[in-house]
Amino acid sequence: MADASSTEKSDAERVEILDRMLTRLALTDDPNLQNLLSKLLPYSISSLSSHSTAYSWCRSVVDYRLVNMLNYYLNNTMLVLLKMTRNSVMEILTHVNKRVKHQMDIGLPLSELWKIFIDSNTAPMVKNFCIVYIEMGFERLCEEEKISMAPMLVSSVSKLSPQHQDLILRLSVKVIGECHSTQINEEVSSNYRLMDDALGIQLFVEFCLQTLLHQPLSQGMGSPAGLSIAQLDRISGKNPPRGDAFLMRKLGILNVIETMALNAELVYPIYLAACSDSLEPVVKKGEVLLKKAVGANLEDMTLIKRLFLLFIGTIGVENIPPESRVNPVNMSMKARLMSVFCRSIVATNSFPSTLQCIFGCIYGEFKLLSFFSFL
Repeated sequence: MADASSTEKSDAERVEILDRMLTRLALTDDPNLQNLLSKLLPYSISSLSSHSTAYSWCRSVVDYRLVNMLNYYLNNTMLVLLKMTRNSVMEILTHVNKRVKHQMDIGLPLSELWKIFIDSNTAPMVKNFCIVYIEMGFERLCEEEKISMAPMLVSSVSKLSPQHQDLILRLSVKVIGECHSTQINEEVSSNYRLMDDALGIQLFVEFCLQTLLHQPLSQGMGSPAGLSIAQLDRISGKNPPRGDAFLMRKLGILNVIETMALNAELVYPIYLAACSDSLEPVVKKGEVLLKKAVGANLEDMTLIKRLFLLFIGTIGVENIPPESRVNPVNMSMKARLMSVFCRSIVATNSFPSTLQCIFGCIYGEFKLLSFFSFL
């Protein structure tokens, strides 16, 4: 019972600390609030996982004669403290939200929150609260801090859940558009080139491709060419880019992808999408990059499969939810894709994808549906 008593004591101390923090928070004026939040916010959010110690100890008990006593003890003592802890944390966070929401000059402890968030041992609830304040704090960083942090965010995406991946990628791509649409310096370039996580790079490249495929004229018209509704929501988020921000984001992506010096087969679809874009500056940049990627291996099966998916989409494929059905790309990109297929033996010998492309070129997308039903 000594360990349980120790856990109870630590939880009680935590509640007391949180209460003192709340009092100090209420008495701190706005000019000094940022310094207080640097310690208060990480500690408060981390406290939401305090129950894990108590329950882990309970599960480790081997003597089953103690089970009933432990359950009673936990339910009547520790759970009360846990509830008090959670209430204190929520009260603190509510107060913080009211104070900082409309004061963008008050920074948040982004580095500390990121360390907690990226830790594999962090409880899911803590991660969810961390990501809220990471997103809030990221918008308050100066341009230099955003630039230095974006590569770190991108390099960590493979370690995150799909939902968190999308949010982190949106934050990163937004910075890329705001800061790298015209150029990218060597120091930042080296940070992106340091990425060695193959899965993380693949996730980033796929997100960039989907962003390039999205055309501003298709907003509000369901799923655009080359994308599904789910993919559109993924890259757009709650505040999709509009106007010049959309152009800058695409140009920034092309600059970063170029500086990462990735395999030509991996980035080839991105360059094709850029060449088929509706924005002239994106097309010009895409043409330049596509010429540099002439060494791409058009006999690479993985590349050809990706290109076929762009051309055909997932029309007629069974067991795919409506929001996940990918539309074929626009006619401009289809013409470029057919040029690639005609130069690839692997593409020529790919069945039934080659027939689907031919059938679609002759009869159009509507008739292509009947071809799928025939297969």
